[in-house]
Amino acid sequence: MKNKHWIGVDFGGTNIRIGLFNHENKLVCENKFLTEANRGPEYIIANLKQNIQMVKGDHDIGGIGIGMPGPLNPYEGIVLGPVNLPGWDFVPLADRITEYFGIPCYIENDCNVAALAESLEGAGKGYPIVFYITVSTGVGGGLCIHGEILSGASGNAGEIGNIIVSDKPVKHSFLNSGSLEGMASGTSILKLAQKRGLKVNHAHEVFKLARENNETAREIAASAMDSLARGMAAIAHVVEPHIFILGGGVSTAVPNFAAEMKERFEQYIYPVMRGKIQVELSQFNEPGMIGAMYLVKKKVTRLNNKT
Repeated sequence: MKNKHWIGVDFGGTNIRIGLFNHENKLVCENKFLTEANRGPEYIIANLKQNIQMVKGDHDIGGIGIGMPGPLNPYEGIVLGPVNLPGWDFVPLADRITEYFGIPCYIENDCNVAALAESLEGAGKGYPIVFYITVSTGVGGGLCIHGEILSGASGNAGEIGNIIVSDKPVKHSFLNSGSLEGMASGTSILKLAQKRGLKVNHAHEVFKLARENNETAREIAASAMDSLARGMAAIAHVVEPHIFILGGGVSTAVPNFAAEMKERFEQYIYPVMRGKIQVELSQFNEPGMIGAMYLVKKKVTRLNNKT
């Protein structure tokens, strides 16, 4: 185990990144290629195997970790039909990769592995309870306690995008009306801005217009941030993390986002909780690959310690 290498895979709807890490958790090499989601699971799995082999080379690999969109069952290694991966219904991805390479493979929700990376090496390092939130195309979350992912009974813990934060009849995808993702995701912000006549192509441009005192943009930005603050307050009253870590394209593109979110979020929590929960930006631009490596390394090490 001491000299083994580990592979972490960040499996997204647009791109897949594969990293080879040494026994000191340092990235040795990586490869990135298009997912080509429309070509279906068989094509993508074949392409994934080929690219893992390229990165693997002749190294002695301890295991392969994959972080990818949910829903999925991390306990059985089955993908359960992510919206951005058509045809991936009940695909036993972990078993397929394990059988091909003859080494352990584990899959986990992409936000959960991002939370693990931030908990162990990023903004959450040193904090016992870490809650990671991504605000990007969608909104997702991941909870780590003492450096371990809390996946929930069936692997759906952290699916915060469906939390109801507004009584507005805003419907987004298959989620609840007034859901956090429907009110605060980059997709929703952009859609509302364009509907209200703003000439923008990205959500962060709405926040830029808001800083320039465009009244429509200010209203949209304020609504999105208030919705996120309500969602964070709901999480805090259940979990009370030591720190919220905000990642994703919207969070990292908006100046002073973490500080503003902390101020708004504290309006909705008990006074005795204020000032005790940190809110910081993610330290990693793309934490998925690192988190996936830690996922498999921790699981394999734990199994070996039991035998």
